[in-house]
Amino acid sequence: CIRDRVYDKRVRRVDPGTAAGSVVRVKTREGRPVGYAFFHPQSRITLRMLSADAHTRPDEIWLREKIAAADGLRSDLLHLPEVTNAWRVVHGEGDGLSGLVVDRYGDVGSVQLYSLGWARRQEELERVLREEAGLERIVVRADKKAAQQEGIDLPPPPRMKPVEVEEYDVVYRVDPTGRHKTGFFLDQRENRRFLARLVPGRTVFDGMTHAGGFALAAAKAGAEHVRGMDLDEEAVDQARVHAKANDVEIEFDHGDVFDALRAYAREDAHGRPEILVVDPPKWARDRKGLGAALARYRDLNRLALEAVRPGGVVCTNSCSGLV
Repeated sequence: CIRDRVYDKRVRRVDPGTAAGSVVRVKTREGRPVGYAFFHPQSRITLRMLSADAHTRPDEIWLREKIAAADGLRSDLLHLPEVTNAWRVVHGEGDGLSGLVVDRYGDVGSVQLYSLGWARRQEELERVLREEAGLERIVVRADKKAAQQEGIDLPPPPRMKPVEVEEYDVVYRVDPTGRHKTGFFLDQRENRRFLARLVPGRTVFDGMTHAGGFALAAAKAGAEHVRGMDLDEEAVDQARVHAKANDVEIEFDHGDVFDALRAYAREDAHGRPEILVVDPPKWARDRKGLGAALARYRDLNRLALEAVRPGGVVCTNSCSGLV
């Protein structure tokens, strides 16, 4: 069984002169061909498996089939265009495209590279995304950590005007060339929808609100009062723009959510929110930071449970894969 990622300790021999980022044929120690992969000698992930078929080389025809299948899954099977114009088109290994993430924002494709192999095939990749997924404008960036490990050197993408994104009945303005990875927290779409069903007539606090995702969903769904908070001043400004665009009243504050939760815990029950959301940033970026991150998540969730009104609901999140 060959996994999607093969780490350096599992690689026994490499043909001399094999260049980083090239497609290589993978064999077992007995010499049996098992597929093709991107190769990188300096990365811990020495092989990123692309094809588990020894007879199917990952050429442009293969790539077209993979992109078309990934796009068809979201469009034809999940019917995402019925509820939004923004979703993750390619999700790395989940779509058999290790080291590649592609998000759609209207007609814009926001591409995140985690492998030098994809950087080497950028021109081909952009062409296939346009023709198979219908993306007209492509923004390509490399994950910062992956760029350092893999030696990916890409120029910063040219700035473009924000793209209007619709999600159910909420409108956002997303900058695919902004600071946040591919542009927006698409993975929270159904969680925002679920929360909206709980909030009519209730008070809501959205901690670490970023661009206002949960707060906007709550306000549009008929919450009695919504407050959002974030330490990032630019994010708070953007959240206020979103509130205006959606014609909803939300109290957005720039501040430390830990302090806000402690203040709520000192209030009597009536002064606490009935629905409380905490959605912190990625606190565990590697295994060295896992212990400190877990302690921080523990403190955050303890405070959230103390701060919510008795009988209320806490919606807690983590985007740290290690957690």
